[in-house]
Amino acid sequence: MASASTWPKSAAPHSTTETPRRPRGVAVFVVTAALLALLCQRLLAHGYMSDDAMAQYAKLLLLRDAAGFRTEYLGFLYAQASLYLGLLIGGVPGLSTPLLPYLADVLAGAAMVTLLWRDLAAGLGRAWAWGLCAALVLQPFFLWPTLSGNNQGLGLLVFYLTCRALRHFRGDPEAFAYLRLALGLCLLFFVDERACFLAVAMAPWLGVIAPQGMLRRAPLSFYLVCYLPFLFAVATWMYLNYLFFGDALLFVRDQHSAFRGSYAQAALQPWLQQAMARPWWPPLYLVLAGLVTTPLLLLVRRTRLSNTWRWVLVATVTVIGAGTLAAWARFSAQPLDFLALMVVPAALVLGDLRRELRWPALALLLLGAVASGWVIAQTAASTTRDWATALRAPVPPRHPDEARLGAWLAEARLPTLLDDRAGYAVIVARGDAQGLILPFDPRFKRALDDPRQMPAQVVVADPASQAGVLDSVNRRLPQLWQQGLPGYSLVYRQGSYRVWRRSP
Repeated sequence: MASASTWPKSAAPHSTTETPRRPRGVAVFVVTAALLALLCQRLLAHGYMSDDAMAQYAKLLLLRDAAGFRTEYLGFLYAQASLYLGLLIGGVPGLSTPLLPYLADVLAGAAMVTLLWRDLAAGLGRAWAWGLCAALVLQPFFLWPTLSGNNQGLGLLVFYLTCRALRHFRGDPEAFAYLRLALGLCLLFFVDERACFLAVAMAPWLGVIAPQGMLRRAPLSFYLVCYLPFLFAVATWMYLNYLFFGDALLFVRDQHSAFRGSYAQAALQPWLQQAMARPWWPPLYLVLAGLVTTPLLLLVRRTRLSNTWRWVLVATVTVIGAGTLAAWARFSAQPLDFLALMVVPAALVLGDLRRELRWPALALLLLGAVASGWVIAQTAASTTRDWATALRAPVPPRHPDEARLGAWLAEARLPTLLDDRAGYAVIVARGDAQGLILPFDPRFKRALDDPRQMPAQVVVADPASQAGVLDSVNRRLPQLWQQGLPGYSLVYRQGSYRVWRRSP
C-alpha cells in the first residue's frame, strides 16, 4: 500500500544536456529603474511634482512624523497599494525624499520592461531585446504612467501581467491559467482606481480566448472562476467602508474619492464636456488614436503563435472599452489616462515577434513614439503638458502659495493647527509633519469645539480659494480668516493663507 502513494519515476534515461535557462534580466531591471529614477529627479529639479505625488508624499510624512497617526486614518477613498509600497521603500536609508512617491511606479515600470526583455531575449537574442526594450521605454505612453506621479505605473504593470496571463488560454488550459487571470484582476483593484472599468470592459471579450467547450457547457462557471477574486476584493472594500464609516458605498459617493476620478470637476474638463455632448466621440477617438499611436499592432497576425491575435485583441478592446466607460462616467479628465495602457497590447506583440520582423517592429515602435507625443500635445490636460515641458525645461511651481507657507513653517517651529486635506502641499514644502496638529488628532477636534484650546499657531485658507473650500478649520470658524481669535495676532499673510499666533 505504501507504494501506491509514491510518484512513479520515469524509466527513460536522463538527458545529458541541460535545458538552457531563460535570461534573468537583472541588469535590465537595474538599468531601467536607474534611468527612470534619473528622469524623475530631472522633473523634480525642474519644479514639477504632481498633485497625486504631493498628496501621497504628505501621507508618508504623516505616517513617519505625526504623533498618533495610524494607517486606518487614511480612509478607503483610493487604492492604497502604492502608499504601502512607498512606506516600505521609505524605510530604506536615504530614500525618504520627494522622489519617494514616484519609486513604486518606477520599479513597476522597470519590472514590466524586464519581463518583456526576457520574452524577447528567448526568441530574438539579447542584443535585439535590449534595442526593442529601449524603444519601448521611449514611448510617451510608457513614460507618462511611470513618471507622472499619478500612481498609474503599478496599474500598468498589473494590467500587463493580467493580459500576459491570457497567453496561457490555448487548447485545454490548466488551472493555473485561470488563477493567473483571476489574481491579476483582483490585484488590479488594489493598485489602480481604473480597475473596475478595465474589469467590466474585459468581460465581454474573454469569450475570444476561453475554451469553446467550456463556454458551451458552463459559461457562468468560466466567468465565476475568472471574476470571483475580483468580486471578493470589491465586497471586502465595501465591508471596510461600512465597518469604519457606516457607508458601504462611501468610496464611490464621496466627491473627493479617487474612485470617482474627475467627476466633481467634469464641467471644467474639455474631454468630459465632449463626452457628455457627443457620447459617440470617446469610443471613436480612442479607436483612432489607439491605432495611430500603436502601429505595431499591424504585425499582430505575423507573430510566432497563431493565437497571439486573440489576446492582443482582448487587451486592445479592453483599453478602448474601459476608456469609453470612464468618459461616460465622467471619471477620466483626459484620454491619455487609458490610452497609455495601449503599451500593453504593443508589448504582447513584441513578446511573440518573429525574427524577420525585428527591423519593422523597431521602426513602428519609433513611429508610435512620435505619434503618441503628437496626441499628447494636442489633447492632454494642463498638468500633463506641464509634465511634458518639465522633461525639457523648468516649469513654474504648481502651488506657489503652499510652497512659501511650508518654507515659513519650517522656520516657525511651534505647535500648529492645520487641515492636511487642504494643505498637503504645505506639509510637502515643510519637509516633515513634526509639531503639526492634524484632523485625526483629538487636540484638533477640541480646538475647533473650544477655541480657547487652540495651539500656539493656526493656519487658515482663504474661503474663496480651492483650499479654503476643503479647509475644515475655515468651515468651523468662518470668522477666523478675517478677524482671527482673541489673544492671537496675524504673523503670516501671503497668497491664500494666513497664520495666526497666540500673543505672548
